[in-house]
Amino acid sequence: MKKYYHLLMVIVLSSVMTPLVHAQGQQSSEESLTEYSDAVVTIVAWDYNKNIVGEGCGLALTENLMVVPYHCISQAAEAEVKSSSGKKSRVEALVAQNRLYDLALVRLKNKLNVKPMPAGKSEQLSSGSHLSTLAELKGQIIITSGEMRGWLDLVKGGLRVMAIAMNLEKAGSGAPIFDLQNKVVGVAIVPESGIIFGVPVESILALNQSDKGLELERVVKEVYFETLEGSYLAGKAAYLLNEPAIASRYFEKYLKLKPDNIEVYLCLGRSYYQLGDYANSYNIFSRAIQLKPDEPEALYGLGLNLLQQKNFKQAAELMEKAIANGLETKEVLFDLALAYEELKAYDLAASNYLKYLQNGAERAWPGWFRLAQTYQKNNELLKAIEAYREALKLKPEDINSNYNLALMLAASRENTAAEQVFKKLIELNPPDAVFYYNQIMQMYDQAGQYDKALEAARKIVELNPKSEVAIYNLGILYYKLNRFEEAANALNDCLALKNDYTSAWYNLGLIYSKMNRHQEAAEAFKKYTSLAPADANGWLSAGLEYMLLKNFEQAMPYLEKSVQLKPDNPAAQYNLALVYLSLNDRYSAREVLKVLQKLDRNLADRLSRLIK
Repeated sequence: MKKYYHLLMVIVLSSVMTPLVHAQGQQSSEESLTEYSDAVVTIVAWDYNKNIVGEGCGLALTENLMVVPYHCISQAAEAEVKSSSGKKSRVEALVAQNRLYDLALVRLKNKLNVKPMPAGKSEQLSSGSHLSTLAELKGQIIITSGEMRGWLDLVKGGLRVMAIAMNLEKAGSGAPIFDLQNKVVGVAIVPESGIIFGVPVESILALNQSDKGLELERVVKEVYFETLEGSYLAGKAAYLLNEPAIASRYFEKYLKLKPDNIEVYLCLGRSYYQLGDYANSYNIFSRAIQLKPDEPEALYGLGLNLLQQKNFKQAAELMEKAIANGLETKEVLFDLALAYEELKAYDLAASNYLKYLQNGAERAWPGWFRLAQTYQKNNELLKAIEAYREALKLKPEDINSNYNLALMLAASRENTAAEQVFKKLIELNPPDAVFYYNQIMQMYDQAGQYDKALEAARKIVELNPKSEVAIYNLGILYYKLNRFEEAANALNDCLALKNDYTSAWYNLGLIYSKMNRHQEAAEAFKKYTSLAPADANGWLSAGLEYMLLKNFEQAMPYLEKSVQLKPDNPAAQYNLALVYLSLNDRYSAREVLKVLQKLDRNLADRLSRLIK
């Protein structure tokens, strides 16, 4: 058989192992693995009807003893092993098995000419250690590379396997895993596509090679992954490899066989929760509670599902009970805080977020961000500022954290610091620069720091020169700084873009009045009254400008309209009376006096003296 050696870089989440045969002077290159290719075999198994019921790889321990995945022969009436050189032999007997690890040791009728592989020790591997697998797939010898990621604890303090991520097909089950020194540290098991893990070499070495075993056709037939051991192994591995859909299928099979295993209920409940199937998750956790009413993980699981269903009060109660019963996971503190935050119990929410963060939070950034938001909602500005700053240490470019920090600084009158954060946001998010400059402008405007507000307003106009609103705001800030000529020019530029901008006409009138350009002020107010005829102030302002021009006849209709629209304005009434007196209409002035006596006694007395 021609051999093809493919070097495929793959991530391997795995661990360590021990020797099959001790060897000296191993080469370190992956190419040197090819010298062991004859010891990698393939196995095909058939049932009594000659249907294929198992296929995979195997590892030769001796010339006639092979380690293969148990699931490949668990239904077999007969099986055949073939070496990469093409030599074949029937399986004579099942010598030993480890059902917990899906391992089987089989004896062949005829010996194969194989070179034993050296074995390593699992404790010598660490995270990041280089690993490789050697397998025969579709007639080709494939070398796949990866690295050690860690162990999967199937049973605490006992059963564990290596987490492996690599492109290995189901037919690659049973392929040996090598460390950097080309020593075997385990075999790969692939229950189905997407679930790959490594069984440590120590478990292989522990198989009893001296037992006579049982002829294969006499072995009780079973579908391994539908047995207690098989469904647990595949389900727990899938669960720990974050494949909840696959895990849930195997766990459901397991619970049909053993419905009193609370640990499996907890894993299944979590799997359904990860899948967003909250109804099934809640039901599974409820069944766990029936087995053990005070089980903290089950109480927490129920609380999580109620949190998703927005039943925040009951969710908080169950999580508090889980904590009281000794729940070890710190994640409950974060979820409990979420429930309290939704209940607007901000003190309790903040307390639990803090506990979560102080206990080495896995979700550190969300913890600080949520804590900051809780303080913000509770109007604890200084605490919110500090929490946002902690969040930004972890994610310095987060838009929401920066924006909320800037708002909190502005609310605390730390305007210079707030401006720095707003300018950082402009760098992080240039498309929204105008929005952030607007925030700076409004902040300084409210603080009466008009010169700094003006700087931001100029930036906005630079970015948006055709915006009448931006130019209007620039004009208003010039006005507040008593820079009337520049204010008038800005408002005229605004009106050139939008001639019916009512506020611009009104404020232009005020500016011209300040500049003693009363004719232009009157014209601006007249334009304003045509655009906002229901506003009494516009009519009053136009009338006052004509009074300043001593054009009382022209002032009168504007003041009369102002009084008509707002008869309870004493200033408008008083100035109308002055116009009447200036036009020698004392009768009308006395009529105004009657009204003014009800509105403002001081102005009424003053007018009375003028009439006399």
